[in-house]
Amino acid sequence: MNKILDTKTLLKIAALVMAVFCFTTPFADHPHLSYPKDVWLGLDVSWQVMLGYALNKHWQWGTDIIYTYGPLGVLATRAGMGISRWVFLLFDFYLICNFYFLFKDFLLNATEKFIALLVVFAITLLLDTNIGGDLSWVITVFSFYWMYKSYQEPRYVYFLLSVLNIVLCFYIKLNAGIIGFFFLFAHLANLLIFKKIKLPKVAAILTVAIALVYTGALLFNVNILSYTVGAFEIIKGYNDVMFLPSKGNERIEHNVNILFVAIMLLYGIYVLLAGKERKFSLLFFACISFAYIFLLRKQAILRNDPIHYFEFYKYAPIVFLSGAFALIDKKYQKFTYAASLIVVLYSLFLMSEHPYRHIDDAFKNRYFSAKDYLKQFGDYNSQTPLEGSKIRALPQAILQRIGNQSVDIFPWDSEVVIENGLNYKPRPVFQSFSAYTERLQRKNYEFYIKTPPEYIIYNSETIDGRYAMNDDFLVNLFISKNYTFADSFTSGKELRLLLQKKAVTSPLIEVITKEVKTKINEDIPVEWVMTMKVDVKYSFAGKLQSILNRPPLIGIEMTDMNNHKRFYKISVELLKCGIFLDRWIANANGFETYLRDKNMLDVFKTVVIKADEQYFEKELNIKYINYK
Repeated sequence: MNKILDTKTLLKIAALVMAVFCFTTPFADHPHLSYPKDVWLGLDVSWQVMLGYALNKHWQWGTDIIYTYGPLGVLATRAGMGISRWVFLLFDFYLICNFYFLFKDFLLNATEKFIALLVVFAITLLLDTNIGGDLSWVITVFSFYWMYKSYQEPRYVYFLLSVLNIVLCFYIKLNAGIIGFFFLFAHLANLLIFKKIKLPKVAAILTVAIALVYTGALLFNVNILSYTVGAFEIIKGYNDVMFLPSKGNERIEHNVNILFVAIMLLYGIYVLLAGKERKFSLLFFACISFAYIFLLRKQAILRNDPIHYFEFYKYAPIVFLSGAFALIDKKYQKFTYAASLIVVLYSLFLMSEHPYRHIDDAFKNRYFSAKDYLKQFGDYNSQTPLEGSKIRALPQAILQRIGNQSVDIFPWDSEVVIENGLNYKPRPVFQSFSAYTERLQRKNYEFYIKTPPEYIIYNSETIDGRYAMNDDFLVNLFISKNYTFADSFTSGKELRLLLQKKAVTSPLIEVITKEVKTKINEDIPVEWVMTMKVDVKYSFAGKLQSILNRPPLIGIEMTDMNNHKRFYKISVELLKCGIFLDRWIANANGFETYLRDKNMLDVFKTVVIKADEQYFEKELNIKYINYK
């Protein structure tokens, strides 16, 4: 009896129990449509719904749809539209198995078992019961763990599991998958350099990785090159413009920075200990942990809102479980594990500041929701409509007019078209605000050149203080030339336009009227030009700021003939695409007026590129452009 209930067995049981309770609840999450007064709330619903819709329609990822989330993004959103309950159940089982091995090895390899047990238990309280969009962070740690196992013992099964997790990341959220492959290559190089494996094994592992990626591309209809290039463009543009200024969240950011520094210091000590023991091959594990924490913090401070800051609290400490601390001399483990516990508890108490994540609530939701999970599994219906569909129901006259004709919607709100059963034919970058770069805007424009939808449901909206006409710049110009006003309607008191394609459409003809050089923060005469393309570059300080923190703010100040000034946020990449100067269009009514008689709208006389000169090169190259 004593042999059965020895410490090792009890720790395995504890690891199993904690892993089993890492199932996902709610089992599925049917997105809620937003109320008109909170139009921006429909933004997340739009892409969550779109992932499942594109998968069910067998669209090609990278060409028909361009996004950082891939065909397996539905495993993160759990939106559940058209996805079998067994897919989610099988994936939950896979997560539980990974959590079990992660927890088990962390507990068994620790010299301080009780401290290690507290660390794992606290982390289970930190993690969301529904990991959601942060799933790639968790799976990345799984891949770290299997790398650690293959470092200890280079068995093919450990390499396979590491590769499998990275490939999952690749098709869930591409940026995480690309980073994972970079880490895998570095891991294999590290093992080769320190003669832990031989070249034929490396070749075999890479062959399996390529085969899995290729198989996934076939199964999920992915154009790998276009998928990768498109996602890189989104990542580049996202960092450039999606940051929010530090306002009102200074205390939360301060706490994140304390936690970030504490974790970095702990791994810094790990580096010193590895060097002292002359175990230089262990530096790899410190490097990937540094990168993981840095990127997680970068995501938090970039958006600068409580949701993303709390994500750092939840997912930063899980990197401790990947096993690196167990690789240094056991005499140092008491310190490293105790320090880990302090960091995890600090995160847990910071997390409890969230109104819905108090520690007692986290414990209850984690360990007393098994009945809810089983009930939700039994009640699951993959065809369940979006919650709140009546809020965005389209008028019957509009539905009858569109009929089965193709339709796109601006600037986002794909869920409205899908829920109303229309023939949705969206541009590849289906949310206008995320066409961040010239290449992405060109992709949408080429779609409209080749296969313009018959109808467009149009609203002039954007986010973060940007000018809506600068989002999807070329497509907006194309629409103004090739579509006519057909009708207007309100959906939940929100005005939308129905635009109809002309019988014959023609591409835009770009005419460069002149090129000039000017400087940041100086007036640039508009001279009745429709658009300008502005080439502005970061200085060294600006590049450093953009990498290490949120990018420096840059905007456009537009002055009309009545000397009324309007300031809009913009980015280096969006300035390269072009800024719309023809008239001031404030909303959907303004766009309708622009189509009918643009001379009724305000004209701009000057524009200024506003920015802190220490972060940007002062000289600007300007192209004045008209479109016919």
